[in-house]
Parts: sequence; structure tokens; C-alpha cells
Amino acid sequence: MTAPFIWVGTYAIKPGKLELARKRLAEVVDLVEANEPRLIAFNCYLDEAGTTASCVQVHPDATSMVFHMEVIAEHLETAGEWLDNVVASEVYGTPPDGFVEGQKQWEVDPATLRVLPVHEAGFTRTSAR
Repeated sequence: MTAPFIWVGTYAIKPGKLELARKRLAEVVDLVEANEPRLIAFNCYLDEAGTTASCVQVHPDATSMVFHMEVIAEHLETAGEWLDNVVASEVYGTPPDGFVEGQKQWEVDPATLRVLPVHEAGFTRTSAR
């Protein structure tokens, strides 16, 4: 079994835009759920203050992440309405060609992008009991 491709993105929410952020996050979750049957997990979280959002994605492989970026392209065009800046991005697994370069365009500081390509050990359950 190949290791999954995992991506975690953390964003600062613009002041006064929490409700819009909630709406847009719910919309992207619906879009992804309806159009990406290979995606293992896609979850968004807010901090208690409502100033930061994180999205955690678990893909079966890097090809799934490439497809994901195509599916959400239109959503990304409007993210600036509520997203202030990217706080951090973490990539677990070998990213597809051009992915890291593409992610750097969203970073305030390129040092906030962390890539851990070597899957040393672990397993993935696709159904819990």
C-alpha cells in the first residue's frame, strides 16, 4: 500500500469575516464531498476566537491532490473575500510536480511551507469499527 498524501493549511480570517468564512468553508466541503470520491478525509476547523481556520486533507495519493486543486480552482478565486493570509501549510508525502511552487504563491513567508516527503511508518484505515 502506498502512503497517503496529507495536506494541512492554516489561514488567518479577515476581521469581521467569520460568518463568511464559515459559509465558504461549508460550500467547499460540499463541493469536495460531491466531486472527489477518492478523497479519504476533508475537515475544516476554527479556533475558539474565530480568527484562524485550518483544513486537513487526507488523499490516497498525490494524484488525488492534483485533482482536488482542479475541483476547487473557482473557490480559490474568491477566498480573498474572507482569507487574510496563509499562516502555514504542511505537506506529508511526496508532492506532485509543481505543487510546492504553486503553494508558495499563497504564502506570506515561504518558510511557512513545510514538506515532509518521506513516509517512514504508519497505516491508514478506511473504515473504523
